[in-house]
Amino acid sequence: MKLKQKIHLWSSLLMLVILGVLTAVIYFSFSELAFDTEVSQLQTELETVVTAVNDNPADDPVDILRGYVPADGLVRAVSGGTKLIRDIQDPDVTVQFPAALPENAGIIEVEESRFAYVTAPIIWTDGEVAELVMAQSLDEVSANLQSLRFVLLAAVAVAMIPIILSSAVLGRLVTKPVTDLTNTMTRIQKSGQFEKLPLTETAKDEIGEMGSTFNEMMELLEENYRKQEEFVSNASHELKTPLTVISSYAKLLQRQGMEDPAIAEESLAAIRMETERMNSLIEQLLHIARRSETQLELANVNLPEVLGQTVKVMQTSFNREFRLIGGQQAIVVKTDVPKLKQLLYILLDNARKYSSDRIEVIVKNEGAPTIQIRDFGIGIPKESLPFVFERFYRVDKARSRDSGGFGLGLSLAKQLADALHAELEIESIENMGTTVSIVFSGDFNVQPVNLKQEGLR
Repeated sequence: MKLKQKIHLWSSLLMLVILGVLTAVIYFSFSELAFDTEVSQLQTELETVVTAVNDNPADDPVDILRGYVPADGLVRAVSGGTKLIRDIQDPDVTVQFPAALPENAGIIEVEESRFAYVTAPIIWTDGEVAELVMAQSLDEVSANLQSLRFVLLAAVAVAMIPIILSSAVLGRLVTKPVTDLTNTMTRIQKSGQFEKLPLTETAKDEIGEMGSTFNEMMELLEENYRKQEEFVSNASHELKTPLTVISSYAKLLQRQGMEDPAIAEESLAAIRMETERMNSLIEQLLHIARRSETQLELANVNLPEVLGQTVKVMQTSFNREFRLIGGQQAIVVKTDVPKLKQLLYILLDNARKYSSDRIEVIVKNEGAPTIQIRDFGIGIPKESLPFVFERFYRVDKARSRDSGGFGLGLSLAKQLADALHAELEIESIENMGTTVSIVFSGDFNVQPVNLKQEGLR
C-alpha cells in the first residue's frame, strides 16, 4: 500500500473512531440525563400527592389519587405486600406492573417497556402506614432517544464526507514532494545528470527544508563529481608524461643502447628519474585519498622542541640554512606529532624548492600559538593565492615541473592542517618571498599544562 493510501485510510479511520466515541458519549450522557429527569419529576409529583392526601384525611384517597395519575402511568397503595386499592392507571397502560420493586426509585423494564417509578410512605385511612407507588411509561423518552440516535448517526455520516475528501487531499499534499523527489532521483539515475527540485520561496516547512537539503546535497555531489573528474584528468596527465618519457627511453635503449654505453647510461638515468617522480606522485595521491587516516594520537608537545628537530633534519638533508626564530620560551599545544612534522616537512620542502636564500621558521604565541615559515624566493602572484591549496594547481607549470612539483603538496598540507584543527594562512609578494602560517585553534589545541609534570622543555 502506498503512503498516500495509508494516510488516506488511517486518517479517515481515526476521525471515524473519534466521531464514534464522541457520539456515544453524547448519546449515553443525554439518555442518562433524560431518565434521571423523568424520575426527578415523578418524585416531585409523588410528594405533591402525599401532601394532598395527608391534608385531606376526610376525603377518599382513591378520588385524590385518581386526579394525580400520570399520563401513561399508574398509582397504587401497598401495605405489607398487599394492595390496599386496585391500581389506578391510564387506559393506555396495559402491562402488568410487578408488585415488588427493587428500590425506592429508579427505572424498571416491564414487558419490553421502560417505566420510571418512585415510592413514598403515606398514612392510610385506618391510620396504617402504607407505601404509595407512582410509575410512568418512558416510551416517549425512548422514542426521542431513538430519534437522537438517527440524528447522531446521520451527522457522523455527513461529517465523514468532507473528512474523507480532506484526508485524500492531505495524502496527496504530503506525498507530492516525496513523489517529486523520487522522480527526480530516478531521472538522475537514468540520465546521469544532476537535477534540483523546483522550490517556492514560501516553502519554509519541513517539506521545504527537505527539498532545500536535497538541492544542497545535489550541489555538493555535482561539485565533488566535477572535482573528481578534474582530479582523474590531472592525475592521468601527470602520469602520462613520465610514462611517455620512460617508454621513449626504453625504445631508444632497445634500438641503440646495447651498442652505445653513453646512450644506455642516459636512458637508464632518465628512466630512474621519471620512475622516482612517478613514485612520488603516487605517494602524494595516496596521502590525499586516504580519508581513513584521520584518527589523531593527541599529546601535549612543546612547539619549539618539535621545530628544532624538524629544522635540524632539513639542514642535514639539503645543506641549506633553516633558521629557527622565537624558540626560547616553551609554547605547549595538544596535537598529533607525526602529522605535524609531516605538515612542516611539506611546507619547508616547498619553501626550499622556490627559494635559494635562507628559510626562517618563526614560532610565537600572540593570542594563539603560530608557526610561520618564511622564504625569500620568487613568491606567488596575488591572483594565484586563492587557488594554491587546490589539487594539481601550479602557478607556473613549466617551472614547477622542472623543480619536481605536481601541485599536490599544499593540497595535502591543507588536509593535514584541517585534521590537526589548525588554520593555514599564506601571504606572498612576487620576487620578495612567501610566508605560510600555521595557526593553532585556541579551543582545541591550546591546553594549560604543567611543563615539569609533562616532561616538556
